Amino acid sequence: MPKDCGGESWLKRAQRLKEPLGLPELDEGEYLIEAFFRLGPTRNNGMSVTPTDWSEIKSFADLTGRISEPWEAEALFDMCRGYHEARVAGEDPLAMSPVEIEAEGDVLV
Repeated sequence: MPKDCGGESWLKRAQRLKEPLGLPELDEGEYLIEAFFRLGPTRNNGMSVTPTDWSEIKSFADLTGRISEPWEAEALFDMCRGYHEARVAGEDPLAMSPVEIEAEGDVLV
């Protein structure tokens, strides 16, 4: 949470002030984001939190019909792994926020 927002998250503040979020428009791929959050990006196995694995993605696809193509399963797998990696990196108080990092590790200025 930003220090100067009085306890309000940066997202809530930006939405309230109608500031641009700097997020890409998804258009045709929005259903994958919905499937990602419906599936859940991580699992707690009792010892640690891990990214959602292939068997859970296959079960989700078979039971819901939300995805049917192999590339969609691969995308969900990569999304879950990326979410988990960012979550683990976020445990370091000196780590950069994911919104401050571009592809290939280039820092946004």
